[in-house]
Amino acid sequence: MSELLTPLLLAVLAIVDAGFSGYRSAAGTSALLRKDAYYRRAIRHGLRCGAIACALVAGILGVLFACAATEQVWSDLLGGAGVLVWSFGVYATLVLLGLGVWFVAEADLRTLASVLVLGPFTLIRPLWIAATCAVAALGATTWLGGFAPLLAGVVQLAIEPWLRRAWAVGGARRR
Repeated sequence: MSELLTPLLLAVLAIVDAGFSGYRSAAGTSALLRKDAYYRRAIRHGLRCGAIACALVAGILGVLFACAATEQVWSDLLGGAGVLVWSFGVYATLVLLGLGVWFVAEADLRTLASVLVLGPFTLIRPLWIAATCAVAALGATTWLGGFAPLLAGVVQLAIEPWLRRAWAVGGARRR
């Protein structure tokens, strides 16, 4: 992959994951009969938070990279980002396949897709992120190459609890 495509793909995966986190944070918190607008607002909120989180991580890593800029550090950062993109891409593909079945199938297959794919993948998401970031960090040869995936993982894992708290405090009251 090109040097700019890998970080861009990683940012897209992180932002989409944050959108799903926005949906999960609002799920089950509304007694509305028609929840379409409610969930769209929650997803948009998650996408915005994901974009802010990506900008925060990029800013921190940009400042640190400016202080320790070498070809080896850049190569290390790209190598770690490649590990993250590959692993999170596999996860995202499996989730999207489950969602595809859910969207096009009849009720029985929707239930099966939810039970066999979407539920378990929601449960293993934090472990998948932590394990992938740990593998990427352990494969690094520089301190910044090891720090970057850990920072990205911690920030990504913090998005959903933060969204859940924000949604519980005031998200449902906004129109």
